[in-house]
Amino acid sequence: MILLGVCTGLTAALFQSGGYICSRIYMKRGGNAVGLMVLAQLLIALFSIPLLALAWQPGFWGSWHWLLPLAGTALGTTGGEVMFFQAEKSIAPSRLSSLLGLRVVVLAIVSASIGLERYNWLQVGGIVLAAASAMVMNYQNGRFNFRGMGFVFGALGFYCLSDLSIKFMIDGIAAPTLWHRALLAVCMINFVIGIVLLPAFFLRRMKPAELKPAAPYAGAWFFKQLFLYGCYAMVGPVFGNVIMAARGPLSILLTLLLLRMGVRNLETPKGGDVWLRRGIATLMMVGAILLYSFG
Repeated sequence: MILLGVCTGLTAALFQSGGYICSRIYMKRGGNAVGLMVLAQLLIALFSIPLLALAWQPGFWGSWHWLLPLAGTALGTTGGEVMFFQAEKSIAPSRLSSLLGLRVVVLAIVSASIGLERYNWLQVGGIVLAAASAMVMNYQNGRFNFRGMGFVFGALGFYCLSDLSIKFMIDGIAAPTLWHRALLAVCMINFVIGIVLLPAFFLRRMKPAELKPAAPYAGAWFFKQLFLYGCYAMVGPVFGNVIMAARGPLSILLTLLLLRMGVRNLETPKGGDVWLRRGIATLMMVGAILLYSFG
């Protein structure tokens, strides 16, 4: 189960890294954060409706324990996306995805504070190393670049609320298998968010043609959610976030691959020292994952 959870988490990290890059391209082409969030969530909600109908079963309503976590997940997911998009205006995707590795630190502190988790020294070392790697990733030209960091910490807080709620939501859903529960959870949460954001589509006078540019991000984000929910159900949100720290190196690799293929507007040109520092930060993040895993 642990090995499957790790593989599932790495798959989620890959889709999330792809989503970061898709959102960066969208923003560089003149899009805005709120518009992308509304359009993407509406697309995901539309995609969730037939899946929800297929996955539905009579016993689904047998327990109401998932309703409060659903509200927490909806608030955390939506708030986190808004903060993330605002941060992306001033922070490149490869660096931003690694900065979100601090998510595991915030989640670990909150989980320990409310009695959900206890950590040994190796696991504490992994959490500290994850935070240090994010600081190395954020170091630029002899100083730390704090532009956009307020939005990063805002995103971390909202995502922490979402992560803790997801586990309780999946556990409260009545379904025969873990993946069935995860699929129901993903579809339900996106359906609810879609309904909440639907008025914004009309208030902002959006047009159906605007949905197409947001489709790549929406697709990547939906599959990221599905695999992430499955990962949390198998190994828990804290260990799941340690695994998800791989989004940093994955974003760097995807960015380099796309730049090699001729895709532009992903990153401002960087010198070799910047990529070396990012490589060191990536190795530190891998070390953090290993420390926590063997703790």
